[in-house]
Amino acid sequence: MKESREARFLEAVAREQDPAYRAWLLANRAIFVTRPRTQKKAWLEALESEDSTVEGLEGVEIHKGEIYFADLDPSARGKIRPVLIWQNDRLNRAVTLGIYHSLIVMPLSSRLYGGSYRFRIEARDALPKTSEVVCNAIGLVGSNRLMPKRGLLTRLRCHERTVITTILEDIMG
Repeated sequence: MKESREARFLEAVAREQDPAYRAWLLANRAIFVTRPRTQKKAWLEALESEDSTVEGLEGVEIHKGEIYFADLDPSARGKIRPVLIWQNDRLNRAVTLGIYHSLIVMPLSSRLYGGSYRFRIEARDALPKTSEVVCNAIGLVGSNRLMPKRGLLTRLRCHERTVITTILEDIMG
C-alpha cells in the first residue's frame, strides 16, 4: 500500500504548477507517504470511503479559518455540525490534491456556555445559529468527513483568528 501512496504523491507533485509549493511537498514527502498511528483511522476512512476525499473535495479550496459542516460520527445520528478548519493552508491544499487525508478542526456548538476556552461567533453568512467554537475540543478528523457540498458557512475575521490563537496558546501551555 505504501507504493500506491508514493505513486499518488508523485503524480500530485508532477501536476503542481507552483514551484514553491512543489518544493515544500517534496521537502515534506514523509507526511504524505507514511501515516503516523494518530492518522491511521483517518487514512483508513478516506481509503475505504465510497465518497472518496478526492471526489468530495475536488475543486474545493479549503482554508484555515473557514467553517463547514462535517459528519463527526457517521455511525451516530445527529453528529453533523459546523467545524472550524484550523490546519495550515499547505496541508489543506494537499487534502484537495488527495494526498493527505486529515484535517485539524474545532467543533462549533450552538449551546452557548461561554468560558475561557470557547469563542462566540454570531450567526452570519450561511452560519445558521450563533455558535461557540469549542477550542478545547481541537481534533483530527478524516477529510472525507467534511461536507463542502453543503457550502462554506463563514470565514473567521482577522481579529477572531487572533483571539482563537490566543485561546489555543493558553490551552497548550
